Amino acid sequence: MAQIKSFDTDMYDRTYCALVTAFKPDSLEVDEEAYRKLVRYYTTNKYFIETKGSLVVNPEAGEIFYLTAEERRCLIRIVMKERPSEMPIFAGCYGLRMDEVIESALDAKSLGVDGIFVMPPAGASEVSTYYDGSGNPEVFTAYVRDIAEATQLPIIVHASHPSTPKWGKGLPIETVKMVLEEVPSVVGWKMIYGSMDAHFRIARYIRSLSRHVGILNAPHFCYHTALICNLLDGAVQGAYNFNMESLVAHTIAWEQGNLDGARKIWNKEIMPLQEYVYADRPRLHVRYKLATWIRGLISHPFMRPPNPQPNADEAERMYEVIRKTGLSHIERVEFDDVLEKRPNITNHVPLTHT
Repeated sequence: MAQIKSFDTDMYDRTYCALVTAFKPDSLEVDEEAYRKLVRYYTTNKYFIETKGSLVVNPEAGEIFYLTAEERRCLIRIVMKERPSEMPIFAGCYGLRMDEVIESALDAKSLGVDGIFVMPPAGASEVSTYYDGSGNPEVFTAYVRDIAEATQLPIIVHASHPSTPKWGKGLPIETVKMVLEEVPSVVGWKMIYGSMDAHFRIARYIRSLSRHVGILNAPHFCYHTALICNLLDGAVQGAYNFNMESLVAHTIAWEQGNLDGARKIWNKEIMPLQEYVYADRPRLHVRYKLATWIRGLISHPFMRPPNPQPNADEAERMYEVIRKTGLSHIERVEFDDVLEKRPNITNHVPLTHT
């Protein structure tokens, strides 16, 4: 077993946007120029940079599972070219076999990323839908450890796990402990726990470590309580795709001690949108992309099959929620026109073989 490089630093405590992928207006083909424009939306925004905003390229929200290896490389190249030098970039890796996962991670490393965003393994039910992180913590640990050994880069863990009454949708404490004890290159833990008890048990354990591991919030759940208790160091969120301005403004108000201002931004511009987006977990990434399109940041909201597509009622509700927040959005004529084109767009799916 190779020795893994150890990291003990808070330099990766950031608010990471898990970037969606932009497709061409008339198809599901990657649109490089539109993606570059989306990336610049963050990399040229002084407030995003000042509040330690960063990017994750090729996350689940970016449809990594349905992109070719060359498409993933292309997106990484764009992000690395556009990012300010002080902005760390993490990249997702994917494959069904372990050698494919490692090859994907090493590809990202060769293109200069600062770290790897490790999502749960895909494939057999024993490692995905039926995985038991309490009884078999060694499975996920070995997965993270192999990536860490191969890359020797900082790692942020996406702590997703089949739902349990005790831990919600997050990895159980047994797996958390084993990973953080055996993989010293983990610098951040994405918190997606479904109850306050679970969230704070995991967060307090992470804080008890002798080295620093960033506690990175995922949804809006118990956000302010975690801030007050010093159990939050940043975030990894798809919400930054469609509500970056409000989230950044809230961060600035909070850090300045302007609690009244932070409360107003949270209640008017953040919570209504967050509550709708996160209300239906099986459609979470569908709604990320839908909201990003309605904000005018990508040309359409459709995803590569077998991902589901937004339905008419869902799109209508999202449009209305965004309109009521006061955030900028596309005109109604464009909204109707693009939704009518859905059959033509989704029938033009590029081959995803390398």
